[in-house]
This record gives sequence, structure tokens and C-alpha cells, in this order.
Amino acid sequence: MLVLLPLGSMGAFAVVLAGRAADAVASSTAAAEQVQAFGVLSQAASAVDQELVTVVVLASMDNPLAVQRLGITPAFAAAAQGVLAGAVADVRTETDARLAAARDLPDSAEVAAQVQDEVAGVRAWVDGDGALDLTTVRDRWSAVADRLHRAQARMVVSAASQAGSTATVSAIRDVRLLADLSASITPDVVDFLGWQLYEGGVFGGRYSWQWLQSHGAVETARAQLTTISDPAVRRAGLDLSRTPDALDVAAVYDRAMGSTPVSPSITQLQSLIEGVLSVTGETSDVLDRAVGLAAAAAATDGEHADGTRDATMAAAAGAVLLTLVVLGVLGRRMTRSLGRVADAADEISQGRLVDVAERGPREVRSVGRALGAAVGSLRRIQDQAGAVARGDLGDPVLDEAVPGPLGELLHSSVDQLVTSIRQRERLQSALVHQAAHDPLTDLPNRARALDLTTAALHRAQRAGAATGLLFVDLDGFKAVNDRAGHAAGDEVLRTVATRMREEARAGDTVCRLGGDEFVVLVEAVADVGELVALGERLVAAISQSMTVTSPTGARAVAVGASIGVALAQDGQVDGDQLLAQADAAVYRAKHAGRGRVEVFDDQLRSHIEERRDVEVALRRGLADGEVHVLYQPVVEVAGGALVGFEALPRWERPGVGLLSPEAFVPVAEQSDLVCELDRWVLRSAVGQLADWRAAHGLGRDDAGPTVSVNVSARFLGDPRVTDTVLGCLVDAGLPSSCLVLEVAERAVVEAPLLLAHLAALRALGVRVALDDFGTGTTSIGALRHLPVDTLKVDGSFVSADPADQRLVALMVATAHASGLTVVAEGVEHAAVLDRLAADACDAAQGFHLSVPLPAGSAGDLFRAAVSGAPVT
Repeated sequence: MLVLLPLGSMGAFAVVLAGRAADAVASSTAAAEQVQAFGVLSQAASAVDQELVTVVVLASMDNPLAVQRLGITPAFAAAAQGVLAGAVADVRTETDARLAAARDLPDSAEVAAQVQDEVAGVRAWVDGDGALDLTTVRDRWSAVADRLHRAQARMVVSAASQAGSTATVSAIRDVRLLADLSASITPDVVDFLGWQLYEGGVFGGRYSWQWLQSHGAVETARAQLTTISDPAVRRAGLDLSRTPDALDVAAVYDRAMGSTPVSPSITQLQSLIEGVLSVTGETSDVLDRAVGLAAAAAATDGEHADGTRDATMAAAAGAVLLTLVVLGVLGRRMTRSLGRVADAADEISQGRLVDVAERGPREVRSVGRALGAAVGSLRRIQDQAGAVARGDLGDPVLDEAVPGPLGELLHSSVDQLVTSIRQRERLQSALVHQAAHDPLTDLPNRARALDLTTAALHRAQRAGAATGLLFVDLDGFKAVNDRAGHAAGDEVLRTVATRMREEARAGDTVCRLGGDEFVVLVEAVADVGELVALGERLVAAISQSMTVTSPTGARAVAVGASIGVALAQDGQVDGDQLLAQADAAVYRAKHAGRGRVEVFDDQLRSHIEERRDVEVALRRGLADGEVHVLYQPVVEVAGGALVGFEALPRWERPGVGLLSPEAFVPVAEQSDLVCELDRWVLRSAVGQLADWRAAHGLGRDDAGPTVSVNVSARFLGDPRVTDTVLGCLVDAGLPSSCLVLEVAERAVVEAPLLLAHLAALRALGVRVALDDFGTGTTSIGALRHLPVDTLKVDGSFVSADPADQRLVALMVATAHASGLTVVAEGVEHAAVLDRLAADACDAAQGFHLSVPLPAGSAGDLFRAAVSGAPVT
């Protein structure tokens, strides 16, 4: 029995080994097939990514904001769309061919069919009539690409699990590293395009954040290439970042991320896209080489397993014969020892790393020592995995490599994993800091300031303490920008931030809200006098002269500060309310002479509540039809012909009576309500003029009186303002040349970014008038560069005073020299009108000519004007 049992076991062991060898042959063959399928899917994924890039560029040419950011004309964008349509057809053909090739392989047929259906759906949406936006385009294409990448990941894992050697595992891992790089390139450029073409739009913030993440993924994937096992593939992979196209792409990214970011031009963006497509193709070529090596390694494993199977059968036969000789001598002695080793091996195979006894014959002791050494290595691997799972990246066990080639490979993988985790943590930390801090001064930004204020108020509520907030608004900062340049202005802001930190107490928090506005959060305040004293120290520190660098050299500049103080006891208000109170106080400090500290008191609280009541009532009044529009005629000074109407809102407030704009527009301007009011007046006025024109048979190409609508800086600052105005004109069926948008001179001076939106509106055919001219600080030389058509001279200058008359004459001459027309407001006397005629003023309006009229009376005047009758 002692002979037959070991002999039978040896035979069974030989059969098992042969079976495993046969399985190894099958596994190696399957691994080779899966690697080849992975390569075909990679080519398909590359084609899908290229189609995504082409569609993203096509969508950008269809978006007015992106076209504006690129600095190209709509005609050029339309022409580019035609070219891109052909490019889309080409990349679609390439995508279809790659997916068809993937369907011919069993391992990739199913996912290729699914992706073909999804691609068809996305293309149908892209080819539809709706406008394309980058967010939806990226999300829908990313879903398709993600399915391909997930299928590739499953194939790599499956192929690696069936590989027959560490060399094949290493080759498959090389394929995965290159595939990760290939998959990250297109999201990187798509998110970069979103950042550059939509910055300042509704999704601007999102894409700058997304691109930092996408770009970090590319850098991480490139860093992983240093661990590629094949030297030639590793060199080729590392050289991908040093090709001319890759260096050109990196240069564009570096300019956008520099200390002084520079947005790329359309030519640079074209080179960027071409460079990315080239880099993608080069990466795909290196990936194909790696796939070929991995498939060859898997095939070699199969051949080796086939030979092993034959050798195993031969060795098994010899072992059986040898066993017959030696079992008689060693059978009894080895039975017990082998039993112990077998029990230990069974425990180990079930995942229990038990100690292995080294007793029995020499051979059994050798097996025991080897098995014990294997248990020790497995325990070390277990400890390393545990350290990584716990996040204990400083554990010394991570520095201990398991002996042998496989141990070196495992240790290299662990080391790269630890490095990647650390890089990700550093990047996440940097992104979190960037999202919460102002990049210029490194102070907490507005969002972070509100979070800190809210948290401080919660602590104060629990502790029964008081919390103070100082709102600091710089005086004279605009003059620094105008005279010394914006670089000098940035230097002033950094200096002010440093001085405020130095004056603040330990525990106080200094934040920058934006522009020249700062806040100081003070906790555990004893009384308001403590806050006033701090405010006075800040005023004194900020007001000290400083030296900055300007284009003409170093120069001394000085700014002041007005400070508003708000105090909250027991956290009785929220962060927004406390900030609004401090803002109201600084507003009073500004108007009381600047360079002073004002405290929010009951008078200001009553003013804010009254303003809030007006805002709530006005919002309700807009919905309930309490607001209506009057139309004041604008006539030619020389002939008296009707030029157009200015639309003036009036509010019939219940219980109060009829209110003029001066009673409610300033309140609306302090919130987004003014945008709602401007849209309502714009839509009403445009619709009314369109009705008059239709009633008198005027076509789209027929000239006629215009309608002027006053719009606020907040309304013009909306990135969607062009679409809003165009939508009103299209809905009403009114030609764009019949609409005049009036914007206050002061708004343009204080917010020069509005000039881009005004230029875009003029490109639609809308006329622009600079209202209240003479009350701002626009220089005469700047007039010819402003995107306006008309100057409206403020009524305060239209008088019988000889000095005012000379000033108006100068304004008219200057405007005409700049190619602009002039409208004089507030004409109340015939003598003033005669003087305007002598000065060659183009048009005028005022009570002498006509009071604002209801729509019915204004319609009668429109009908008379169309028939040729003068107003005066």
C-alpha cells in the first residue's frame, strides 16, 4: 500500500501537471488573442478621440463666445465650419473602419458593436439642428471613449491573468501604461480648448478646473513610462514628449499656465490641434509596437507550455520508475513528513500563511525551507499591500523588495503606485488651495471668505460671542492702473495685502474679494470700538506711499482706503448678510469723504430693509404687470423729423403711485434684478416698435424710427447678452438696425471688459449710444476707439450758460471728428434748441420737444413720421 499510494499519487500528479501545461497553452493563446484585440480597440479609441477633437473645434466655430475669444469674424468661422465638415467626414470614415476591424475579432466584437451604435447616436445628435456646446459634446463623446477604455482595461487584466511568464506580464503592463497615456491626451486638449474658448462664460471655471485634472493625468501617465520593461519601447515612449509636435503642444500649455497667462491665437490653436493629433498618432504607433511584443511574448509562452507538457509527461514516466526503486526505502519515512508539508501547502493555497516545519528527510526539509521562504515573501507582500491600503506610505516595509525577478517587478509596481499616490495628493492639495485662494495675493478668495465667515458665525453662536467684519475698499486704485499700468496695480494689491496681514491681529483672517476689495474677519470681538481701532490702523498703513515698477521706471504711488465695519452678536446673521452690512457701511464711508471708517448702524439697517422691500415689490410688480414703458421722441435738430424713441420704464406701485426710474432703478442695479428689468424693457420696446412697423407695412429692409433702450453694466456683463438681444430681435421680427442700446459713460469707464460685448452687439447690426456723456472720464482721444455710434450729451450741460454751450459745441465737434452722431438730452427751451442747431448737433430730446408718451400716443407720432410729417 505504501508503494502503490505514492506511485498512484505520482501518476496523478503527472496527469495534473500535464493538464496544467495544456491549460497554460490555452491561456497563453487566449492572452495573445486578447492582446491583439486590445491593439485593435486602441486604434478604434484613437479614431474616436480624433473625431471628438474635430467635433469640439466644429462646435467652437458655432459658438459666438468662442469665435469672439479667437478674434475671428463670423464669416471666417462659417468658412471654417465648411472645412471642418469635410474633416468630420474623413475622421468618421476612419472611425467606422477601425470599429469594423474590431468587430472581426471575437474578443472585441461585442464592445465594438455597442460602440458603433453609440457613435451613430452621437453623430445623429451632432448633425441635428440644435446648437452644439462643448460641455454636452465632451460628455457624450467621453461616454463612448470610456466604454472603449473600460473594455481595454478588462482585456489587459484578463490577458495578464492568463500570461505564462513574468516577461509576458511585464509586456502586457507596458501595453497598459502606453494605453493610459493615449487615453489621456484627447481629454487634455479638449478641456484646454474649453478653458481657452469659454473662459468667462458659464462654464469657464469648470474647464479651467477640469483641464488641471486632465493635464495632471497626462503628466502622471508620462511619468509611468519610465517603468516600461522593454528598453526599446521605453525609449520610444519617453521620446514621445520630446518630438517637435509634443514640444509645440507643451509650449502652448506653458504660455497659458505662466505667471502672465497668454491665450493662444487661432493659428496657435490650429497648430495645437494638429500637434495633438500627431502626438496621438505617434503614441498609437508606440502602443502598436508594445502590443506586438506582448502578443509575441504570449505566443512564446504557449510554445514553452507545449514543450513543458511533453517534458512533464516524459519526466512523469521516469519519476514513476524511479519511485518504484526509492519508495521501498523512503516510503515510510517520507509519508509523515510529506503529509505535514502537504497540509501546510494546502493551508497556504487557501490564503492562510502558516509556518512550515523543517523536519524529516533532507529532501522534505529542503521543500519545507523553500515553502517557508515563499511564505515569508508572501507575508512581506501582504504587509506592503496593507501599508498601501492604510495610506501609510512611510512604512519601512514598502522599501523591502521580495527576492528574485518577480519580487523586483512587484516592488517596482508598488514603488510606482506609491509615487503616483503621492503625486496625486500633491496635485489635489494644490488644486484645493488654488480653488480657495486669490492667485495674485494668495489670500482667501470671495468663496473661501464666505465659508470662513459662516463658520466663524456658527462658532460665535455656540459660544455667545461677537464676530466682526471689516470691508476694505481702496481709494484711488483706478488712477494707479491708468497712470502706471496694470502690472503696477497688481504690485500695489500685493503690497496692500502684506500691510493688512501685518496690521491684523493673530487669529484675524484677511481675504481678497476681488478687484480692490478686501475683508478682515475678526472673531471674539469685545466691542465695536476694537474693530474701529483696527480699521483706523489699516487706513493709516494702506495710505502710506509705496514704490512700484511702471513702463517708465520706478515711481511712487499712493492709495487710500475706506472701511465699513459690521458686527454680529451670537451669530444672528449669516455670512452674506454680514458682508452686505459691511458693504453698506463702506459705501457710506466712500460718500462721506473716503479715507475713513464707518460702522453699520440702525440707520443703514433701515436703509437696507427699505431697499430690500423695494426690490421685492419691484420683482413682484414685473410679474404682475405693474411696470409699463413710456416713449420719449428723439427728433432731428435741423428738420424736426422723428429719429426714434427712448423707452423709459415707469412703475405704478400699489399704495405709492407712479414712480420714475430714479426711484427704483438704482435699487435694481444693486442686484441681478436689474438684468430682469432690462430684459423686460428691451423685449417690450422691441416688440412695440415691431408692431408699429408691421401696422404701417414696413419691411425688414425699410428704414424708420428706432427705439433706444437703456441697459445696465450688469446686464452687459452677462456672457449671454449677445444671445439675449438677438433672441429679442428674432422673436419680435425687428431688424437689428432699428435697436439702439444706451450704456452710461461711467459704466464703460469703470468696466472696460464691457467693450468686447458692445463690439459683439454692433457686429449684429445693433447701434450703441454712450449715455450721460460728460459725466465720466472718457478722453477725447479714446472716442474713436470705443465701439459706439452715438454720444448722448448729458442734460446737465444743455443749458443757456455760455460756458456749457461752448462745452457742448466742443463735444459735438469732437464726436463728428470721430465719426459719431450726437443727441442732446434735456432740451427744455427753444433758445437751447436754436443753439444746438447752430452747433450742428444731430438730434435732441426733452420736454420742450415732447414729454414721454404712452404707447398709443407714440404710435400716432410714429404713423405721422412714416407719412413724412415733422414732430416740431
